[in-house]
Amino acid sequence: MRHNALLHSAFSRRIEALLLVAVALVALLGFAMAHARSQLAHGSSPLDGLAGAWAPPTLLIVGLYILHFVLAWRRVDVEQLILPLVGLLLSIGLLLLWRLLPPWATWQQLTRGLLPGLVAMALLAMFPGLVERLRSDWPVTSSLVGLALLVATAFAGVRDEAGARLALRLGPLPAIQTSELVKLSLIVFLSWYVESEGRAAHGRAWSLGPLRLPPIRYVIPGTLFVSLAALALVKMSDLGAILILGALFLTLLYAGLKRRVFLAMAAIGLALSLAVGIVLARYWQPPAALQLRFAAFADPWSQEPLTIDGQPTGITIAQGPGYQIQQAIYAIVDGGIAGTGIGAGTPQNVPLAHSDMIFAAVAEELGGMGGLAVLACFAILLLRILRVAMLLPAGQAFERLLLVGIAAHLFAQVFLMVGGTVDLLPLTGVTIPFLSQGGMALTVNLLEIGLVLAVAQRLEGSAV
Repeated sequence: MRHNALLHSAFSRRIEALLLVAVALVALLGFAMAHARSQLAHGSSPLDGLAGAWAPPTLLIVGLYILHFVLAWRRVDVEQLILPLVGLLLSIGLLLLWRLLPPWATWQQLTRGLLPGLVAMALLAMFPGLVERLRSDWPVTSSLVGLALLVATAFAGVRDEAGARLALRLGPLPAIQTSELVKLSLIVFLSWYVESEGRAAHGRAWSLGPLRLPPIRYVIPGTLFVSLAALALVKMSDLGAILILGALFLTLLYAGLKRRVFLAMAAIGLALSLAVGIVLARYWQPPAALQLRFAAFADPWSQEPLTIDGQPTGITIAQGPGYQIQQAIYAIVDGGIAGTGIGAGTPQNVPLAHSDMIFAAVAEELGGMGGLAVLACFAILLLRILRVAMLLPAGQAFERLLLVGIAAHLFAQVFLMVGGTVDLLPLTGVTIPFLSQGGMALTVNLLEIGLVLAVAQRLEGSAV
């Protein structure tokens, strides 16, 4: 019996193991190509320092295989595409960061984002019962902690170069972006609340034409959570997080409530949003950072003088905030269909190419086909997450809503940042999952994937 268990552990998840080999080859080859081009540009041998260049991808590969063996040890056979997809995206992101930033910044991404996230994934894979504890014991506590940290950031956070407060420093610890935590907190809170109160809200709702309006006691908690978080984010000037919170709120209500109740809740939310918007438009002066982003979105090549709060700055929109979008579009055009090749492009000419504009770097060096391939990876990943949610028994409403919320969060991030890069949307400063620099954002995204892998273990016996 023990011999059979060991055999099962060794040979299960073969598809995942083979795909991880492909991910490892892509990562090592990509770093070797980028290192070789850099060495040749300086007149050195491509082999000099190759071992050091391979250190970051080797650490990533080891972490991915540890997770693979944890899942194999748990005798899990289902969902063997999620981990390789995440590994491939992490490899591309790490490679581009290594290209664009000094070595210490890449290692900072590894130590502050990747390693904590992989550890969280491993713990959730080993102890999937933690998801049940999250549902039964910690939903309100975790949500209130996330909200409290966000409010603290709004009033006492560290100011960036634009004057916005986006991070909170706790003692000697590195500053953390609390808006990333509150997104996950909202997913957990709404998943728990809709599961525990959704049926009662529908049963006690009273008809209002084609709608069914639930009693006010069922409306207040979720609306209050989102409202407090949104007000804190307004003070922090974090437009992207506000949009994502709104998207998560609507998605989880749509997924968890009956249609007529959802429409009533959505109508209430829309009315409140319009009222708040009218008040803000009359009495609130948007911060300079938001003014610059909307000016650049309207026309990044505009030669109109740039003014902030009615005061001239002495430069045009094209010379100021529009410059970043211009360079991003130029980089995408330079990449063409096939790209310039790893290490052969100039994505460093795009301001903040390592964070806000990393998709421009992808499109330049990997080309339009490479950019579409990255988006296809995200699409497949989201479909696999939603597949797990759909296959869960109807009684596991919390888990299903949790996975829907995670998928919606990942989608919103990609949509906002890719749209901002090509000037279809205003820039929001949201990071692209697994690609952009950002320790806390990466940790939270990997934690979400860990939750997916933990919940997927309940599908044991289903087809891959």
